[in-house]
Amino acid sequence: MTAKNKNIIVWLLAGLLAFALIGAGSSKLLGVGMQIKNLESWGYPLWFRFPIGVCEVALAIALLIPKYRQFTIYAIFVWTLVAVITHLQAEQVSMIGAPILFGVIAGVLLLMTRKKEKRNG
Repeated sequence: MTAKNKNIIVWLLAGLLAFALIGAGSSKLLGVGMQIKNLESWGYPLWFRFPIGVCEVALAIALLIPKYRQFTIYAIFVWTLVAVITHLQAEQVSMIGAPILFGVIAGVLLLMTRKKEKRNG
């Protein structure tokens, strides 16, 4: 794969993941009814929608800044783990697909953007 093609794929995946995170975060910040019901079913207080939404939007923005992308990917791994645990505790196994997909996309991005170590020898 050429460097140009790899760069295009990285930007497409980062953009797709950022779009999904902005959607999730903004729906919480705007108080969309589905998100209110979700927070209630998870046992979270309704004011949690603000820090959760801000974090999701911040992750989306940081993912699009190459300088911060690797750190952001690790933060997304933590975020997806918390989301999966939240859904499992609420007995919502059918809802873990999206966070797992976010984690897989972040993993692919990590593999595609990590720097190769030079080996002596």
